[in-house]
Formats: sequence, structure tokens, C-alpha cells
Amino acid sequence: MISIEKNRSRFEELMYYFGFPVACLVFSLLATMSTPPGLTYSGKMSLAVFSCALILWVTEAIPTYLTALLVLVLLPITGGWDEANVLGVFGYSVIWLMVSAFIITAGMEKSGIAKRLALWMVSKFGSTARKILFSLMLVNYGLAFVVPSTTARAAILFPIVLLIAETYQVKEGNRNMGKLLAIQSLQANNISTSSIVTATAPQIMAIGFIKDLTGQSVSWTQWFFAAAPVALLSLVASYFIGLRLFKPERNVPGGNSSDGETGFTKLKEEFQSLGRMQPIEVKALTIFLITVILWVSDQWHLSLFGMKISLELIAVISASLFFMPYIGILTWKETKIPWDLMIFSCGAYAGGMALDSTGVASWALNSVFQKLGVEGMSFPVLFAVVIFIASFSHMLFTSKTVRTVILIPTIVALAKSVGINPIALALPAAFTISDSITLPPHCKPNLIFYSTGFFTVLDQLWYGILVLLVKWGLLFVASFTLYRLLGMTP
Repeated sequence: MISIEKNRSRFEELMYYFGFPVACLVFSLLATMSTPPGLTYSGKMSLAVFSCALILWVTEAIPTYLTALLVLVLLPITGGWDEANVLGVFGYSVIWLMVSAFIITAGMEKSGIAKRLALWMVSKFGSTARKILFSLMLVNYGLAFVVPSTTARAAILFPIVLLIAETYQVKEGNRNMGKLLAIQSLQANNISTSSIVTATAPQIMAIGFIKDLTGQSVSWTQWFFAAAPVALLSLVASYFIGLRLFKPERNVPGGNSSDGETGFTKLKEEFQSLGRMQPIEVKALTIFLITVILWVSDQWHLSLFGMKISLELIAVISASLFFMPYIGILTWKETKIPWDLMIFSCGAYAGGMALDSTGVASWALNSVFQKLGVEGMSFPVLFAVVIFIASFSHMLFTSKTVRTVILIPTIVALAKSVGINPIALALPAAFTISDSITLPPHCKPNLIFYSTGFFTVLDQLWYGILVLLVKWGLLFVASFTLYRLLGMTP
């Protein structure tokens, strides 16, 4: 066992000591119970393995990468998921995207362009921690209009967040600032997505299901006017909840000085001292801009190139350019890839994918709806229950696409069975498709920002639950105010 860190609280110490035996107990109970009706043996075992891993990740009783390795071993041994699929996770696109993101970040750091961008951003907007955090949220929201991918937006902001963290001396005792930079970035990414239907493909799929199953079309504008107010208020709530949970130890960049303004003034002077851009910076910025342009122009790839270039392949192309003779600026030894976190990502993704593949997620969702007896509920209660389940169902699904395929048709059928316009339940439920902010394996941006090492699984879990409860409350209030005004709800 690893020695306990000196800065652990009493509660964290108790979790550390009891996490392993509790995880083993939960695994044993789930693995030896009778297979529930509607669930396969493989589904039961994948649920047992994932539940055990989740307890170990939250309590940090053993290192997260070791837990991930245990997941990769236990799934095929117990019959939860076959070996070929488990080990095949190492070839998943998200893993290559993360490797490429770290290579791009290393190139941006070596060139000095990332430092220049971070210093410019901090000197322009970041005289205090609150201002820089709020600015990053606004940038995230703005990117959602032009970059139709949560993962691409995370990859764009990742190197900037790392450099801002360095500017605020996160590794020298300003740990809460690091938590806020990373967790608020992933939350702003996902919550902003819900404002714009085109910000992620599963949302487009959701309105396609609604049209095919109900005959009712939802336009870009209708989605925006219904979703944006809730998303923006949720972002504001996320901002203040974060400051309440993790108040930064220092409120100014570089602030060892007793005079906060002195630290900020020094950063401005440091930015001005950089002078004109150097050739190495121009190279790095050019590669980065090519990457961003390719990501943003995703919908025009076929007409421009005669083929569609995936987000992940663009990242690999960008990483390759950083190593290219004459063009690039990096050698392999200069890359900074945290392989322990890559292992964690593989194990976490394998556990989540096993839940999807073995039918555990859909079984759990349908079981909950049946046992709650939703047919006899009044509309306000039914709305609250359905939206709560829709929002937190991401804890069973690692794929927004799979979640959409299962969630939207189920809710449309439910609405029809109780005589309610399906739009009243299915469209607000679609606004929760990107609510994947509670655990690292729930979506790719989470994994990208978890790889910073700035926050723990438990940090993200509590923060995410609080923010989603606020968003759920906002959606409930909207059901008898804004949505009634828009003609969505009775």
C-alpha cells in the first residue's frame, strides 16, 4: 500500500483505509448474486467489476492506474467482457487523441508560444483567479458555436489551461486553483454544448429521433431559446459552486508577493519582455492553427478533400508535424506523456464500454422507469423524475451516442403511453445528453482534463453532482415558466 499523503483530511484517510475492503465486498456481493431478470451473466460481472473499480477510484485506496489494470484483468477473467475487446481499448481513438494532445502541448510549451498566449490571456483578463476562470468559461461557450465537438474544444484549451496553471503556480501550493481550472474547463465544455444543437453529433441525433418518432421538427433556434438560458445559468452556478468548494489559496498570478498587484505587474512585464515572435513560435502556432482550422471545418472536409478526416486523425497529423524534419520542433524525448494516466484512461474506458456492450445500462434505465410507476404521476412529478434520470443516466453510459439511442426513444414511448406531447419530456431530456461531468471515464474531455493530475475522482464527483442538481432544478422551473411560454409543456 502507498503511504498516506500528509494533506489528507480525516474523511479521506478513512476512505483510504476502508476503500479496498469495501470494494472487495461490493464486488463479491454483485458477482455471487443471482443474475437479475433481463440482465445477462456478462452484464452482471461487468457491473461487479465497474462498481469495484469506481469505489477504488473514488477512495484512492490504491493508485488509479493500478485499479485500471485490475479492470483490464478482471473483465475477461470473470466473463464480463471478452479479452479481445478489453485489450482493444488501447487502440481506441480517445487514447490516441490524448497521446497526440500531450505531444501538441509539449510542442507549444517548447516553442514558447503557449507561454506567450497564457501570459497574454492572464495579463489581459486574469488580474485575479476569479476573472481568469470566468474568462475561460466565456471562451468555452464561444467555441461551442464554431467547433462541433466537445473533444476538439477540450484539446484546443488544454495547453492554455496548463500554462495558466503554471502562471498561477498550481504545483507550488495553489492546488485549489488547479482543481478549478481543470474541472470548470470540462464542466464549461459539456454544459455549453447543451446550448447549441450542433455542438455535438448526439444532440443532432436526438432531434432526428424526435422527428422520426413524433413527426415534430426542432429547429436550431427553437433548441437555442429553450436550452441556452438553462445552460448559461448552470455555468454561472458552476462558477460560484467551484469557488465555494475550492477557494484558490492565492488570488493573483505569480503571487508570492504580499502585494497582489506586484505579481500581476510582473506578469505584464514578462509578457512585454517576450518581444516579437521567434521563428520557432511561428512554426508551433502555424501547426496549431492548421489543427484548429481542420477541426472547425469538419463539415466541409468532403467537398474540400474528397474525404472526411476524423477529429482523432487530425490530432495525430498535428502531432506528426511537430516531429517532422524542417517543419517540426520536437524530438520524442521532449514529449511529456503521462503513461500512468493513459493506463487509467484505458481501464476506465474498458469498464464503461463493458456496461454498454453487455446491456447493463439499458437494463438499469428500463428497470428504474418500471419500478417508479411513472404512469400514475402528475406531469410536474413525471417531468422531475424523467429529467433527473436522463441527466444522471450518464453514470451508466460512457457514450453520448448510445445514451441518446436508448434514452430518447424510451422517453418518447413513455410520454405517448401517458398521453403527453413527447416534446414536453424528450426535448428537455435531450438537453441533458452532455451532462457527463461527474466522473473521468464518462466522456473524452473529462479524461483529457483528468490527465492534468490537478483533481481527484472524488473532487470531480462532488462538484459534478452539485452542478447537475442545480441544472435539474433549473430545468424543473423552466417546465412551468419558459417551456410553457414556448409551448413545449402543458
